[in-house]
Amino acid sequence: MIRHNLVSVMMPAFNAEAYIDLAIDSLIRQSYEDWELIVIDDGSADATPEIVRGYADPRIRMYGQRNGGEANARNTALHHLHGEYVAFLDADDIFLPDQFQVGRD
Repeated sequence: MIRHNLVSVMMPAFNAEAYIDLAIDSLIRQSYEDWELIVIDDGSADATPEIVRGYADPRIRMYGQRNGGEANARNTALHHLHGEYVAFLDADDIFLPDQFQVGRD
């Protein structure tokens, strides 16, 4: 079911332990709070899944799959999104605090 005004953020992750916490923290610090994060662990052999599981925020969900590449991980994420809007956040990127705010004239 699609939830209005919810921003669904998809994040493919493969061996991203060095940066994924920075990416997730940048999302948690958003001024707009109606979001969900779908992390697709694309067969990581490092601590990526453990780092994601360390977040107690119910808006964060992770699904694992065998390594299939970034496009495959994004396609998997599409099946788990509930938001009216979709945003892309790679595991080695960060959002600015007002990423989802719309300016007013």
